[in-house]
Amino acid sequence: MYQIFKKTSILIFFTIVLGVSFYSCKPKGRPLTNKFIQDFQNPPDDYKPMPFWHINGELTTEGIKKQMKDARELGGFSGISVLPLAPKKDGRPGTTPKFLSPQYLERFQDVLDTAEELDMQVILYDDNDFPSGMAGGKLGELFPQHTMKRLDKIEKLVKGPTDFNERVPDGKLLSVVAMNQKTLERIELTASVNKGFLSWKVPQGEWNIMYFPIVKDSHHKAFPVVDYLDTTAVREMIRLTYDVYKANFESYFGNAIKMTFFDDIGFWRHPRTWTGRFNEKFEELNGYDPKPWYPALWYNIGPKTESVRHAFFNTRAELLAEGFPKLVGEWTKKNGLKDTGHPPGNYDPTPIDMNGDIFKFFRHTAVPLTDAIKWYQFGQDGHKLISSAADYYDRPIVATEIYGAYKEKVFDSLMLYRSMMDLFSRGVNFAVPHGLWYNPEQVYIQPLVSPYSEKIAPALPTYSNFVGRSCMLLQGGRRVADVGVFYPFEELAGWFRFDDPENPRQGFFVSPETDYQEISGLLTNDIRQDFTFIHPEYFLEEKYSIQPGSIRLNNAENKQEYKALIISGCNVISYKTLEKIKDYYSQGGLVVATTQLPFKSSEMGEDEKVINLVREIFDVNSLALDTSKVRTNSNDNGGHAVFIPIPDKENISKAISQHLIPDVQFSPNPVLSTDFGKFSYIHKIKDGIDIFYFSNSSDETIRTEVTLKGTLYLNNANPHNGEILELKNITHFKIDGHEYTKCYLTLKPVSSTFWISK
Repeated sequence: MYQIFKKTSILIFFTIVLGVSFYSCKPKGRPLTNKFIQDFQNPPDDYKPMPFWHINGELTTEGIKKQMKDARELGGFSGISVLPLAPKKDGRPGTTPKFLSPQYLERFQDVLDTAEELDMQVILYDDNDFPSGMAGGKLGELFPQHTMKRLDKIEKLVKGPTDFNERVPDGKLLSVVAMNQKTLERIELTASVNKGFLSWKVPQGEWNIMYFPIVKDSHHKAFPVVDYLDTTAVREMIRLTYDVYKANFESYFGNAIKMTFFDDIGFWRHPRTWTGRFNEKFEELNGYDPKPWYPALWYNIGPKTESVRHAFFNTRAELLAEGFPKLVGEWTKKNGLKDTGHPPGNYDPTPIDMNGDIFKFFRHTAVPLTDAIKWYQFGQDGHKLISSAADYYDRPIVATEIYGAYKEKVFDSLMLYRSMMDLFSRGVNFAVPHGLWYNPEQVYIQPLVSPYSEKIAPALPTYSNFVGRSCMLLQGGRRVADVGVFYPFEELAGWFRFDDPENPRQGFFVSPETDYQEISGLLTNDIRQDFTFIHPEYFLEEKYSIQPGSIRLNNAENKQEYKALIISGCNVISYKTLEKIKDYYSQGGLVVATTQLPFKSSEMGEDEKVINLVREIFDVNSLALDTSKVRTNSNDNGGHAVFIPIPDKENISKAISQHLIPDVQFSPNPVLSTDFGKFSYIHKIKDGIDIFYFSNSSDETIRTEVTLKGTLYLNNANPHNGEILELKNITHFKIDGHEYTKCYLTLKPVSSTFWISK
């Protein structure tokens, strides 16, 4: 005690000299209500985890009742998502009775009856296995014309001059283009196709004649999948699945059934997914005919390559967003439900060959969801893409499908918490664990998250309450983030091309300059400065307004205000986005750029505008960058621009902290000895109450002093046991007229806590 007093006395002496004033801290503020305290101790069911229930066997009334009762009473789960499975080629059983047969619907009635008896919820999983869109095989059987399509490129080198005459390939032909191998001149030849033959007088030179047909694609799961980009096809799929559930169980909508779930809607294992009306949609969005430009999807066609690729892949993203997710979202809303689900690779570095555009994908989804799967911390730097999309759309709930494919041998009760805490700090506030299995002796996808797991069963009730308490506090309200980081969609689209031998894996083919996920990791894990991803196209909307020195996201509930914008490494950007960034800079804003400043425009023929705007903001030539040092620029209105060619924790932190006071500060800022586990935070404001969540998923104890903006009187709410206590030894002080609150934080390994203002 004496040592603390002595250090504090020294601190007060020096800070008064520096113009800092401290004042006493008598307990003030409105106390938490009894209802709040009771709900935190015993969280309502709506906030507790609702796991997948994989049905790998024959459903019986007795089995349904027993397993749901055990999930409720032994696991603490407040709901389940019945996940029917298709039989596997190796003999592993699927679900019986057959999906959506009369007998299956009888068993599903048993599920709903049991849910009512146990006061549980049932999330309506929309298909038989994943991905969604198979309708249990009925879609391919009844409507083969509505299954997934693939864009092919069939090419032939021809030396001219010569007469060329050849039968065109099978499939619907979207374009035929000849490209000169030396000059890259392109000649669009679709008009030269007659009665299935291409006839063309080849000019002098060596030409690559390319056909671009779409054909029916294969399928990597049990059944063909719907054409997600075709609204006619998706409506047939809805009729075969969603409407069947409605016809049989509509009376349960809004009570036992409140939510639907779709799974893996996108391009996984089908990166060249295309659709018949693509050209029409392209011209509608971009104002020109795509047919002469198809070679850019595979090859460099000259200076316009990046802008054309952006136009192609943005069109595909729009078709997907306005296809399956939109129609399902409209159906659920019309029927008084909320939909959740995810595309593949929602956290991956590039969405181009996985889900189109992760922001646009969730445009019509009530509850955006990230799947935290494969192994602990996989995709961690991308999870904030999903919560940032939810922020933009002002959606109060962000879900996660969590633990799927974690290896059983390393999965334990601590891992239940590590992953969940990391995701809470990244904006998640609803959990769908992966999961329960009807036959727990034959788990196809590890781990078993079930009261039938001897290893973790004893931990599940406490875990379920932990999740419930945390989600109760984290759902809704507005998140406080001082920094906006641009999601570099134009760069990702401008770089990508099909079938490149350098592509390591779907979701990971990005340019060497792309660093936005590395910036995400530095901000969250090292600097501990919360941020929001901003889509550059959406940034142009009036929803983002420029104030002196800040940018406001003008939502009804989740309002945000950014005091700094970060342009992550890119070669390509929209000049229109850059113009608005310049306006922000001119009005006193802080702009930080990393690794590579852009020099190409996503709008065709506008590269010079990008180069000039970069020069006006950063006072550098993006075509002749000096990457040996950090460059700074400023203007008379207080605007600052910083270019960091080799970003790291120190130089990014310095660039931000020199020009804004962080919302939350740690002293010392903890440095963990390994990358296994993270110390993170999130700050939300709900109904005028500040809620700070601090999580430590590491195996080390965190000890640090936390400084918060404003004069706050705080309670410590422990989500692990439901205990709420008043925080003691809080210090309030002022610097230059601004008020702050300081308190010491200790977090044991794999633990978390909330600080809640009175």
